[in-house]
Amino acid sequence: MRGEHEHDFSETPATAGSPPLNGFDLGTDPTPGRTRQPLVTTSADHGFAALRDACAVDLGEAMRIGDAASIPPLAEAMADFALIDRGAIRPGSRSAQHAFRVGRLCLARRLIARHLSKSTLSPAMIAALLGVSVRHVHMLFETTGKSFSHTVIALRMAESRRLLRETPPRPIAEIAHACGFGSLATFYRVFNASMGLTPREFRAQRDTDPLPAIQPSRMARR
Repeated sequence: MRGEHEHDFSETPATAGSPPLNGFDLGTDPTPGRTRQPLVTTSADHGFAALRDACAVDLGEAMRIGDAASIPPLAEAMADFALIDRGAIRPGSRSAQHAFRVGRLCLARRLIARHLSKSTLSPAMIAALLGVSVRHVHMLFETTGKSFSHTVIALRMAESRRLLRETPPRPIAEIAHACGFGSLATFYRVFNASMGLTPREFRAQRDTDPLPAIQPSRMARR
């Protein structure tokens, strides 16, 4: 078994690099008052750029919606990625390992969202896309208090509710397929267990009982 601080490079997805995010060039020094100098970037060389970029996107989203609980760990991970890029901390250090785990979790969630419509979506699929073990994927989600399967179901339910509110209405069977449910019966069973009513009943409430907008303060308390 690997030691806690030993980095397993096989647990890092390979990538050829990544573009600047939201106008912020991760390959230059943004410190005000300084001449912008090129930095020695190592994350792309070691395949960490995809993790760093996923973390940066999630940090931007957390700041946009005011998710106060998510901002500190994401910001800390981004700071550590910057130090790795500068060569200030080693990839095998405790700080770097923590940043990699945060980045993998961010990337795993984005991969789930990207492949949500596939009924074959599984921990094994995400593990293969990340280049890590299936157990590692499960461990990533254990830190959130919500398992991989619960995360997938929550995202599929959120997407199904969104589609059921669309106008003009789409066939419910089509929505079930678009959300990755293997059968209409499974969709009805899962939806009813989650919402306490059928998809058809939920849709009927569209005009009489619209879904309330989620306020940033509510998101922050999650």
